Amino acid sequence: MSGKFRAAPNSTGDGDEALPYILIVDDSPTIRVSLARFVRDKFVPLEASDGEEAWEQILSDERIEVVITDLSMPKLDGFGLLERMRASEVTRVQNLPVIMVTAADDTDARERAIQAGANDFLAKNSDQVEFLARLHAQRKLAKAIRLLEESQRELREQSSHDVLTGLPNRGFFQQVASKEISLMIRQKEYFAVMKLEVDRLESINEAQGYPAGDFVVSNVAQMLADTIRDEDMVARISGKEFAVGSPYTNRLAAIVLAERLRKAIDGMDMEYEGNPIDATISIGIALVPQDGDNLEDVLVAADERLATAKEGGRNRFCAADKKHDEDSEEHMDMLSPDIDEALAMISHGNLHRLMPHLPKLLEDLIPLFELVNEESAATIDVNQVRSAIEALKR
Repeated sequence: MSGKFRAAPNSTGDGDEALPYILIVDDSPTIRVSLARFVRDKFVPLEASDGEEAWEQILSDERIEVVITDLSMPKLDGFGLLERMRASEVTRVQNLPVIMVTAADDTDARERAIQAGANDFLAKNSDQVEFLARLHAQRKLAKAIRLLEESQRELREQSSHDVLTGLPNRGFFQQVASKEISLMIRQKEYFAVMKLEVDRLESINEAQGYPAGDFVVSNVAQMLADTIRDEDMVARISGKEFAVGSPYTNRLAAIVLAERLRKAIDGMDMEYEGNPIDATISIGIALVPQDGDNLEDVLVAADERLATAKEGGRNRFCAADKKHDEDSEEHMDMLSPDIDEALAMISHGNLHRLMPHLPKLLEDLIPLFELVNEESAATIDVNQVRSAIEALKR
């Protein structure tokens, strides 16, 4: 990065705020030039000759803060432009202030513009002072609305995310993981839940202070987020505890993921105020459906195994014994999936789970194959399908 500082475009260069952008929409070049001359010292005027051209500029240029538009124009008039803006799914476009230019006595046009969502009106014979006053008022209003929206967005973010780490918090994790567990149960799939704890965080706090502990938690959180798969979710659920939700993950896959997370944290090179810090984590692994069919039960199981990992010396994971898992897997494989679930299993590479159910799935499709033969020019050899089913059963 260059060490030079440059003034922003349209800035006065002496520390003043950059001039705001407005869009003037009118099919008359003379009127556009006249209005632009009115505002040039206080605003940066952009121009459009009709509503369609204005619409493209509004979508592409986020600097535009106020739109001034005539009513009667070719292609798309002022009313059409206003209605399109207010119907936009883009919040910035939907809330952009619009000042309609009307004749002083055109009451019908003003009423229609109000119904369409106009913010203000400007008579064609208005002077410069009134024109600038209207623009400044609408710009201030728009700025206040944007600040309010940003504050609301930040509050929503804070209500679902942990302030220190930026990860989802416990409430958000519970909400998302519960929905994913319901989906996995419907698809007869596995869902792994892990509880992870930063080992001996209290000792770090006592030796180097709570800021050092926060430093460790933040870095551990970042490493966890960088190490999990895209479909997984990691959340901070208490001061030193994290949770990971992992769909389509059986016992073996969960163990592989847990060991990868453990190694990633154990291998971190951290230093706080010149002092090296070694951090490790302990992990408890639980699974749906073996340990329960709801998040609360699975978290209890994961917490019990986390305690076992800590009692065993920390910097390790604990999972259910293999026999328990094999029994559950056999039970799961006895449940036959429907077509949608079978397609989901294929898309996630679970062909070994699908193979025992292929004969039944093909049998269920035979009426569909026969319908194809009767109602279309295509031909499916149903006898060959039946032979394949018998071969698969053997």
